[in-house]
Amino acid sequence: MLGCLPAHADLVSALNTFKHGDYTQAFPEFLALAKLGQPLAQLDVAYLYAAGVGTVRSTVRAYGWARLAGQNGEVKGRKLAVKLRAALTPANRRAAARIVAPYTPAALRRSLLPIFSAGCGTDGRKRCRAGTWGQTRQCAPLHVYRFVYPRGAEFSGVQGRVVVHFTLMPDGSAHLPYVVFGLPKPGYRFHAAVRTSILRSKFGHLPPGAQPARCNLMFSFVESPFASLSAYPRLEHFIDTMRRRAHSGNPSAEAIYGTLLATVPQVGHRRERHFLSWLVKAAQAGVAYAQYEVGESLLAGLGCPHDSVKALRWMRLAAAQDEPHAQVALAMRLLRGVPTAAQWAQARRRLQAAVARHDKTGAMYLSALLAAAPEAQIRDPARALALERMAFRGVGVDPTGYEIRAAAYAAEGRCKRAVRAERRAMAHARALGWSLAPLQARLRRYRAGKPWFGNLLDDAAPPRRQARAARAATPTSGSARLGD
Repeated sequence: MLGCLPAHADLVSALNTFKHGDYTQAFPEFLALAKLGQPLAQLDVAYLYAAGVGTVRSTVRAYGWARLAGQNGEVKGRKLAVKLRAALTPANRRAAARIVAPYTPAALRRSLLPIFSAGCGTDGRKRCRAGTWGQTRQCAPLHVYRFVYPRGAEFSGVQGRVVVHFTLMPDGSAHLPYVVFGLPKPGYRFHAAVRTSILRSKFGHLPPGAQPARCNLMFSFVESPFASLSAYPRLEHFIDTMRRRAHSGNPSAEAIYGTLLATVPQVGHRRERHFLSWLVKAAQAGVAYAQYEVGESLLAGLGCPHDSVKALRWMRLAAAQDEPHAQVALAMRLLRGVPTAAQWAQARRRLQAAVARHDKTGAMYLSALLAAAPEAQIRDPARALALERMAFRGVGVDPTGYEIRAAAYAAEGRCKRAVRAERRAMAHARALGWSLAPLQARLRRYRAGKPWFGNLLDDAAPPRRQARAARAATPTSGSARLGD
């Protein structure tokens, strides 16, 4: 768990920069966090403005930020505001209020912060139970494929929760499952087991004419359904330690404690519902992974109402710190529908950044992009094949891996291999109850010795739009080498 967070959160880095006397660098770091609503950063910005250290001296701005820090609970902020107020005219005070108006608690609730709601957890009483994660009824499975508890985890008494995102197609099939976050680490094979379960689970058909739905499910892995937290003394000690550190204001501990409340089944209902408030505290302090989790919670409606605008703001903040999960989430949005050349290029950059951080979901999307992107300068079939083997290891029932392999072979001109890979994809898709129309269209091209270029990860697109995109993406003069 500790490994998924940066060694130092931004607030800690800013404080260290200040202590080393680099005030010019510390000021913009504090200001960025102050604009997210972090009280200590707001107080530090006020001090720097008041002293003219690291920035131009401004009593008006110092008063505005000190007063805002006081409103957010910093006692020293209130004292500083009282001290500065005596030197300001009423016009100065109104100017100070205008400067910080976009960053007041009320303004941030409208533009950035989630609105908390109770009852945001699942009870986790059933082994390997899946629960809807803030989604509508259409995302609830009619039948969940139950798998064998991962042997290594069962023998070790390891338990946890995994949240998986997927696309629900109109015919009731689930495509492109990937893990948004969860505990414990992937080494216990929970992630691969959940992806397999989603692919094999049964969902209801969507209403006629409905577009594919973006869904999330939470799976609870409980080795002993009736065991309480006290049955796991090491886990209880760790949670208590993180709680004490979080209450002391440690940003990394706030992120870890919030994630533990959301994902450890033994914690219980009463503490679960407060997980999002701790993640928001850590996100405001600049912890990239917490910013990503807040964004996902806003997208899924977990612990708060759905709000895609706020979610994207948090995702972009996390991606700016090179958080791989956020990079993947933003790239996925770029690849929906029929992307432009600029969107293909931007998605590739984001996915490459995620793969550099060893993210398997990033490898899955990047392999599809490199195998069949319409832009020749973006394609790299050889690397697509290497990434596909890594991304789909342990999830052999997913037809998407074979489709990526087929597209990459065809792009290299090895169409006989492409045909064999596409047939395997069709066999798996048929077993899962998927619509075979897009796969059959690609198979016909491979049989004709032609590559297929387009968006492999958007079978959610309506068939006519898919056909237009494929025709637009296919070069008029065959530049690919034919044959095996």
